[in-house]
Amino acid sequence: MGSFPTTLRGFVKSLQDLRINSGNSVIVIVDAQNEFLKPGGKWYSETSAQIAPGVISAIRGITERARNVGIPIIYIQSVRTLKELEFTVFGREPNLELGTWGTEIVEELKPLKEDIIVHKYSHDPFFKTEFDEVLERLVPDPTKYYAIVAGGAINVCVYHTLLGFYLRNYWTVVLVDSIFYSSPSGKQTALEQLSWKAYPSIFLSRSDLVEISNISEGMQPSLIPGS
Repeated sequence: MGSFPTTLRGFVKSLQDLRINSGNSVIVIVDAQNEFLKPGGKWYSETSAQIAPGVISAIRGITERARNVGIPIIYIQSVRTLKELEFTVFGREPNLELGTWGTEIVEELKPLKEDIIVHKYSHDPFFKTEFDEVLERLVPDPTKYYAIVAGGAINVCVYHTLLGFYLRNYWTVVLVDSIFYSSPSGKQTALEQLSWKAYPSIFLSRSDLVEISNISEGMQPSLIPGS
């Protein structure tokens, strides 16, 4: 990949080709919910209207291909009881109440029976959830696995998800055609931050650059991003 610059401004990592299979990868879909991706959602915007169809299509494509070879699909679903401190102490306007239409995963991406759903009650999917336990059951050695992340928003919940995987020593990948955001500037800022040299095992890719194999062969050294 070459060397990293000392400044973040304007720099975004090159997109990487990946080869994945059921022995080296998990797919994680973050907050692909009506509230963000469908008209009538609280956080649906003009930007959402422009990008949501393409994002949904890209996520659907990668998840369908991954399921066909047995790669685990994990959905992170953002919900709230409205008793969280973000509302009761810090004054955020109530949203994403458990059981409401807005929290439902969009129809095009509905989980199947074999998929895993993890509820989160903050921006961080690892905080006071079962996510770590789920991953421990699926992944014997994070240093030999890709955590491939899609969904949104790239500068909020996906960002926290990526850093969580980074801190847990995964090869961490964000699919840039499969992420949503409230503004192009928010997307750009997040990708620039993730491209900083502080995050050597976070990589950018795109769904059409991901080759999916039906042979569970683990991660070969030649396939490690940046090698």
